[in-house]
Amino acid sequence: MRRSCPACAADSIQLSLFNVRRKRRVTCTQCGTKLEVVVPNVLFTLVTLAAVILASMVVQAFFLLMFARRWAVAALAVALLFALIFGANELFNRRATVHRAPEKR
Repeated sequence: MRRSCPACAADSIQLSLFNVRRKRRVTCTQCGTKLEVVVPNVLFTLVTLAAVILASMVVQAFFLLMFARRWAVAALAVALLFALIFGANELFNRRATVHRAPEKR
């Protein structure tokens, strides 16, 4: 997913599905402006909390399924965990805003 730079309007800000933090600094590849990608705090907190709770439940179920030798269902639990992680990251990227980074003091 890409976003446009607020300074030059170039579609140059790449949003990653793997490394999503609430605030992260980036640089526009076209004009070199220092930018900040920000995910709203309430959304980030709620989705992260829900994902951690659901992930902890999936991990426990995964270990129980491994001990019961139910490999197909255990693989499904792992796929569900990855879908949960990447789905939350996609939601964060859709709601993220890009603006100029504040000056460092």
